[in-house]
Amino acid sequence: MIKQHLTELIRAPLTSLAHPAFKTNLDDWLSPCEILRDAQYSYWYPSLQVPKMSFRGFETAIEQPVHADVKAFYLSLWSGALPCLFETLPISLIQIWNPDDFERLIGNLIGHFLAQKNSRQDPTLFIATVEDGGDNIISLDNRTGEVLLETPGTPDRAVIAPSLTQFLPLLTLQAAELNPIEMPRHD
Repeated sequence: MIKQHLTELIRAPLTSLAHPAFKTNLDDWLSPCEILRDAQYSYWYPSLQVPKMSFRGFETAIEQPVHADVKAFYLSLWSGALPCLFETLPISLIQIWNPDDFERLIGNLIGHFLAQKNSRQDPTLFIATVEDGGDNIISLDNRTGEVLLETPGTPDRAVIAPSLTQFLPLLTLQAAELNPIEMPRHD
């Protein structure tokens, strides 16, 4: 269901485009979701993650399983970050651009996990940043699967959805921030 919700989130605002792509500034990292690159831009559209990455090493490092919803979220697509609105709150859903990006994510998740462990907090795994100039993040409680608004390094946490499958349909993709375009077909 999570992959389906992510796919619908992306497709919904782009129904007027037969062959949509996002146009973002070029960087050095290649991605399986890129359609084309030129001297300035990367043209990309989220694609199924093949091969799928694995959380096995991370689970060994933290000595506990990762919640199935987090795995489904991060192992569904190759994609750039997705700017969204949750009600009126601007957020950026973290996505995986390529295998190196996944390794960077794992390093950041380990740091987040260890900070929580040292503070004796229940473990959460982040899925989005809040883009309001503050320090809040959107995370998933690794035990219960609840989606939380939290401030890292503090005990401040609020449940904003009972699960990721109930949270994702509440989001609206801010597609204009990704410069959607119609890609010409080269058959």
